[in-house]
Amino acid sequence: MWGRMRLLFTALALAIICEATASAEDKVRWCTTSEEEQNKCNNWTSVSCVQADSMEGCIQKVSLAEADAVVLHSARMIIAEKCGLVPVMTEYYDKDNLEPCRDPATLTEPFVYIVAVVKNQTLTWDTLKGKKVCYTALNRTGWNIPMGLLIAQGKIKNCSLYDSTYFSETCAPGADPNSKLCSLCAGQEHSTPPGNDKCAFGPNERYFAYSGALRCLEEKGDVTFLKHTTVFENTDGNSHEEWAAGLRSSDFRLLCLNGTQAPVTDYKTCHLTQVPARTVASRPEMRDQILQFLKEQQLKHGRGGSEEDKFAMFDSTKFHSKYLLFLDWTQCLVEVPTTRTFTQLLDEAYVTAMEALYTCEPPDSPEIYLLGRCQA
Repeated sequence: MWGRMRLLFTALALAIICEATASAEDKVRWCTTSEEEQNKCNNWTSVSCVQADSMEGCIQKVSLAEADAVVLHSARMIIAEKCGLVPVMTEYYDKDNLEPCRDPATLTEPFVYIVAVVKNQTLTWDTLKGKKVCYTALNRTGWNIPMGLLIAQGKIKNCSLYDSTYFSETCAPGADPNSKLCSLCAGQEHSTPPGNDKCAFGPNERYFAYSGALRCLEEKGDVTFLKHTTVFENTDGNSHEEWAAGLRSSDFRLLCLNGTQAPVTDYKTCHLTQVPARTVASRPEMRDQILQFLKEQQLKHGRGGSEEDKFAMFDSTKFHSKYLLFLDWTQCLVEVPTTRTFTQLLDEAYVTAMEALYTCEPPDSPEIYLLGRCQA
């Protein structure tokens, strides 16, 4: 009898293990690029989380079927296409027009405008030499676009972008903390010793990413390069951050490439380039599955979703951070038509800037970035 019961318990245990294993294998494998992202992802019970050390690493994992999906910003879309990935859904940010969230066909182009922002009303694109500059991060869009354009215009030598003297001081999170590129960076706000994690590629650097770069402009800099929504997200009472208290969008101006300035509301006619919003990528054979999965998930965990209180795809404040997995200002995800490739989503001015930027190989870049090699 005991032998029969032991066999029964063993069979039951094996069945539970097999069911759990099968369940885990059936889940979409979402790729993350930091401990903070992994932490949020682990709370998304509908996915299995796979961590890589960079966005390039995630592209490689998805390409090799070690993961199924990742969110990419524009600087990595060309690489993703070389590695055989396709766009699935794009983030949509305009909270004043939610029609594309209801009817994706009404979204003509999922563009984000990259703008040069200043407070000094006398500065122009042609008088930036010697000024203090705040970048979003090294090798991110807020670095790639201005540096590529300055190289294309002959204002910076194509192989001196990492030690150029064009700007007097710089904050480019992700660069060597002891280099000139980090001279404006500040590290953690409350740390011992002060300035710990100075120039870190992540939230431990207070001037990291778009909102951080705007803060850097407000506190130290002369110019920064942002997506067109950043000023509005952090002014006119839209931010609860202490540093943004009292800021007005009218305090800031845009620099146009023709040498003039414009109000921040004129981003459609005064910008450096336009780029696709951040986009979910997957392998072609997984595209439809990922699309259906995300449509279902945002009904539960998107804005106003039935289970948003349990897990919020587009809000990272619970994890004491911002922009984890998706940007916090995402209103919804909108399907990218199957006829569109990553290259077709990119603006001509953006491609020009990127080609100029990488006429010289960037230091310490993974081989996948330079060559589009996706095999292990």
